[in-house]
Amino acid sequence: MSRSYLFALFMGVVAAFLLGMNSVSVRFLTSDLHGLQIAVFRLWIGCTTIFALLMLSGYRFRLFPYDRYQCLAIAGFTLNYITFHIGLEKTSATNAMVLENTAPFFVLLFLVITRVESVRWSDGVATAMALAGVYLTVRQDLEVGATGLEGDIWEIGAGISWAMFIVGSAASVKKTRSSLDRMAVLLKILLPCGLVLTPSLFFYPLQVTTIDISVLLALGVFSTALCYYLWYEAMSEVSTVTASLLIVLSVVFAFVAAFFLLGETVTPDMLIGATLIVFAVVLPGLVDTFASKADAKEPD
Repeated sequence: MSRSYLFALFMGVVAAFLLGMNSVSVRFLTSDLHGLQIAVFRLWIGCTTIFALLMLSGYRFRLFPYDRYQCLAIAGFTLNYITFHIGLEKTSATNAMVLENTAPFFVLLFLVITRVESVRWSDGVATAMALAGVYLTVRQDLEVGATGLEGDIWEIGAGISWAMFIVGSAASVKKTRSSLDRMAVLLKILLPCGLVLTPSLFFYPLQVTTIDISVLLALGVFSTALCYYLWYEAMSEVSTVTASLLIVLSVVFAFVAAFFLLGETVTPDMLIGATLIVFAVVLPGLVDTFASKADAKEPD
């Protein structure tokens, strides 16, 4: 694996870490705010941060027009937030986490059907390993259908829509040349999502404390703006499937954070699951590296 590829993986891992920390912070905020309200605040703070950075850098960008992949990403991101939070009201948090993280499977399926990007056997194996890892990580709390199938169906919808966002984002990022280009693409995608979701602020009672504001600012800057920026940087180097698997790493960081910050127990199944997820992330790159070395050794 090249240095640029390894650095891209590193940025993706940091993005997954920030997203994992996000889940712990959201648990704290849900005592005062609804999940959709948290999402809207995060999006607007994140968009403001990205816009400020683009302005300070002197980068000139236009919010219009949108290509089909950016529209796909916007639709996927918005639908994901809606379906995930509706489903969360009707099923357990564990079920929601597992079913939303079926996204890599749907990414693989979309790529096979649309042929936007070539799919290798290692992508399929890595996806299966990641899904098995997620299952093992939360197996002790998983009860699909226990509270009715409606919530679980919504969460499968969240997985499909998240896959739409990933495929659309990856295709958009592949067209960019610089970090600022990718930052501008991210703003173009997140801003319409924030506009569409803003009315949900008023669907539920709004009670925000000073501590909530501090946590929301941290979520908006780090778990939204910085997280997605780093993930987009990783996308520019790695395959779409690997990009989707990188975000699954957030499950690992979520239970590690819960262990240290909330005192939750870590089981052997969790450790095995985490190992599978980590290996799934690096597997496609390792296979490519070995294949390149084998090709180099073949005589002309």
